[in-house]
Amino acid sequence: MQIKREDFLQEIREEREFRMLVRSAIAIVESKSKNEESNLRNIIRNLISEAKPTDLKQHDETGMNYLENLFSNTSFLSDLKGNYVALATSARQRKSFRSHILNALNGLLNRDQLNRREDSGSAVTDTSLKATPGEGGETNIDINITDNETQKKTDVEKEDANKFNMLPGLDESGAAAAELAWPALESNIKNELVKTRDPRDRSLFQKYLYENIIAYFDEWEGAMIGKS
Repeated sequence: MQIKREDFLQEIREEREFRMLVRSAIAIVESKSKNEESNLRNIIRNLISEAKPTDLKQHDETGMNYLENLFSNTSFLSDLKGNYVALATSARQRKSFRSHILNALNGLLNRDQLNRREDSGSAVTDTSLKATPGEGGETNIDINITDNETQKKTDVEKEDANKFNMLPGLDESGAAAAELAWPALESNIKNELVKTRDPRDRSLFQKYLYENIIAYFDEWEGAMIGKS
């Protein structure tokens, strides 16, 4: 039985129309899916941005609130953890990383205390007199003239103090990882530390910064040992 030409052409047209309808339906579904995914992403972003500031725990001390912000609202903790857990080959690497970070932290806090003492010691009462009696009646005239060599030496000493110190006898991979991670960690710490003008706030910030870093190191190490 032969198919009439008209019937054959009609079947082709119907099949073509059917395929076009299918393509249109698929396109609509895909477009709707993309829009829904995009809307969902925007909703999640808004929820995160709205939750971040209000979810921070409020402490009774300003210094502790600055510390909370450092750990909860900056990249400090994620940077510290990411670099630590990446050292998966051996515990020696992580121990070295830990020791170098804590050593660098001690150096930063000590320099901060020293700089604050120097700033407070340099404050003097204004006077129009060029020379006044010092303690014990001595003439208070500054005859300390800093020459170029002395200034260079002082600048070198400051640079050395800010250098990342490599501790002898510890794993080099952990030391290198700590050296690379420290600038970003230090920057986040300084941003909060510079705001702590009250001595009590500064003391609390420094004390619990150190203790929290140790506590997190212990937690991450325990999790890594548990996996092995």
